[in-house]
Amino acid sequence: MFKILHALSLRLMPPWMYGRLIGRFDSRGMRRYTSNTLWALTARTFNIVTSFVVTIYLVRYLGPTNYGELSYAISFVGIFGILATLGIDNVLYRDLIKYPDNRDRYLGTAFVIRLIAGVVAGVVTATIGFHTNPDELSRMIIALLSMTFVFTSFNIITNEFQANVAQKYPSFVTMVVVAILNTLKVGVIVSGQGIIYLAGILLLEPILYAIFFSYIRVKHYGSFATWRFDRGVARSLIVDAWPFIFIAVFMALYSRIDQIMLKHMVDSAAVGVYDAALRLAEAWLFAPAIIASSLFPAIVNAKSVNNQEYRHRLLALVTIFVTMAIIIALPLSLFSLQIIEFFYGADFGGSGAVFSIYIWVGVWAVIDIVTRNFLIVENMRKTIFLLTAGTAILNTVLNLILIPLYGPAGAAWSTFISYAILTMPLAMIYRLK
Repeated sequence: MFKILHALSLRLMPPWMYGRLIGRFDSRGMRRYTSNTLWALTARTFNIVTSFVVTIYLVRYLGPTNYGELSYAISFVGIFGILATLGIDNVLYRDLIKYPDNRDRYLGTAFVIRLIAGVVAGVVTATIGFHTNPDELSRMIIALLSMTFVFTSFNIITNEFQANVAQKYPSFVTMVVVAILNTLKVGVIVSGQGIIYLAGILLLEPILYAIFFSYIRVKHYGSFATWRFDRGVARSLIVDAWPFIFIAVFMALYSRIDQIMLKHMVDSAAVGVYDAALRLAEAWLFAPAIIASSLFPAIVNAKSVNNQEYRHRLLALVTIFVTMAIIIALPLSLFSLQIIEFFYGADFGGSGAVFSIYIWVGVWAVIDIVTRNFLIVENMRKTIFLLTAGTAILNTVLNLILIPLYGPAGAAWSTFISYAILTMPLAMIYRLK
């Protein structure tokens, strides 16, 4: 990873800037931020790789129908996740840095809001799930997963560590929890248990995070007794979070709607076939996301020096990512069936067609990664909202047309087409003044 970042940095930065940045690594502050970032990247990479390996065995064990039932329930509950957060995490981190003397009030207020919202979201999700799903198994899994919203309120603790540039503690906790959960999933496979046990493990996940996050919080920052609820802070958090709420709603919609529509328009097996291909096709996308987040600060610094150079670096990053995506997609799409059967077995042969389409979504996805970073830097929240909403709406409409005709492959085409059309805001990079 360091070699990749080094090579990309040389490509995207002129020698004078690269030398200046490297020189600053000797400073205490830079070492602190670098260590913080490395912990976050290490945890993320460990979690993705570990979960990916275990998921392969899990998919093979469950088969298309049972895996589809579990994937559907996860997607269904995920749609309502925004009700449990109200988008306040997006502004809480900012305010913790901006008002360090009032952190106890901000954290206490955010926790109460998240706790109440989690209870409401859990009840709403379970109720809607009960009335929209005729089969008892789906109802039971959705009811179990709906309870996770209450415990995820403890996740706001990570904002305090991030604000103090101490990401290594929650990152270590994350790796421990992921290791425990994946060990339990392997135990379910070895012992031959059903998907209800897996749903129970998914419920256990936020409980473990709540316990461990609480422990490290008390150990490093003291008791929760100092946290205070403040109505004025609550009003400020909710008002500032409104734009992010709408963005999150549409993000959840377009990332989950395919599985939900497949279940109701086809069956659970179709969901399993689709989701298995999707997980494999998206497995590599964490790499460009990490690279972009690491390099973007240096790219943005160029804007104050030379706007033309700023545009050049953005386009250079897009070119590198698109080239990477095409190099990956071309051979994988040609041997999609063989790859699917190698990882998942013959029962998932139907995932081959989905995989051959979805792997090309990566081309648009890497453009989207750079585009969204660009829009955030330019503070174009309205454009981000329109882009997200447009993708979700177009994807849903295309699903209504293509799923009845082509099943899971139709859902893959819907995602491909909607992504392709709505990555056009990248053209704004050329028009920067």
